[in-house]
Amino acid sequence: MGRFAPTASVDVPSLEHSVVDLPWGVLRGAYGPSDGSAGAASNVPSALAVLRHALIYLRLPEEIDEAFCVLEQHAIRHGVLYPVAITIIPFLFDIVRRGTPVAERITDLLAEYASAAHTLEPRLRERLHEIIGDRGDAIMSWLGIHDRAAAALALHVPALRDDFFAAIRDSPRLAPEVLLALIELGDAPPHAVDLALEMLDDHGETTTAARMCAAAFLARFGEQTPHMRTRVDAALPPSAPAALRVFVGKLWTPTVQRPVVAPKLYDAEVVFAGEKLVLVRAGNRSVTLPWPGSNVGRGDVIKVGITVHGQPKLAVVTEDDGSVRIIDF
Repeated sequence: MGRFAPTASVDVPSLEHSVVDLPWGVLRGAYGPSDGSAGAASNVPSALAVLRHALIYLRLPEEIDEAFCVLEQHAIRHGVLYPVAITIIPFLFDIVRRGTPVAERITDLLAEYASAAHTLEPRLRERLHEIIGDRGDAIMSWLGIHDRAAAALALHVPALRDDFFAAIRDSPRLAPEVLLALIELGDAPPHAVDLALEMLDDHGETTTAARMCAAAFLARFGEQTPHMRTRVDAALPPSAPAALRVFVGKLWTPTVQRPVVAPKLYDAEVVFAGEKLVLVRAGNRSVTLPWPGSNVGRGDVIKVGITVHGQPKLAVVTEDDGSVRIIDF
């Protein structure tokens, strides 16, 4: 960084100082002072200047990436937020307000700061919440554009929640990220269920991740009929919790409660039985059962309950005397 020197001040509403006038040397981040005296990785005013003029720097993407590195690794590191972030936040909001080609990265960064606010001392945490809470109207205007960040901020800053619910109350569209956030908030507008059902049923343009979001939402707010639980289960593979955490940029950990659905029973032939594992062939698939002390042998025919995602849930063994053993995996 440094091809663009921050010679012009960037005035931010509610601040009396410009970027260059602030005492960055006493504002601490992960690498120490934030004025660049600890190295380029700590030069916050330069990073903000680059992002303020991101349109100019589009032909120099490495400069933009370096600016974000400063704000992503000096102001916050290993999940710990540093006090300098509180001074950075108003400038980031101002850059988004003015319009910028890197708005999505900035809004996500603001949400990341908010997600780590609990690592600040109480006085600073309250100040961060106050700064973000005062910009509720601006944040709600992101819905439909930067849904992930808007939803994350509503989760992490309680003062935004009334605005958030008001903004989505009659919205004809709810983004998948919003549906996930509503699970954590414990409430949802009545029409959200219908919108989630449409998303769940859309196998065209809707992505797999979006369908997982809809399914997770319906597991919490949908009608809990056997048919609905089966549909939700089909859309929520075992990998769903990890996949949805990535989907929301790790800005929060989505709650994914997979419904209890009876597995389908298959006749299966044992092809291998070891001390801890049993391999069976059920139809055209091979299934490994975690079954220590199984007391079955090769060639035995048993019934195996398998989920829609191919996971074994139980085995049913009929003994020679007619008794039945049920093994739950």
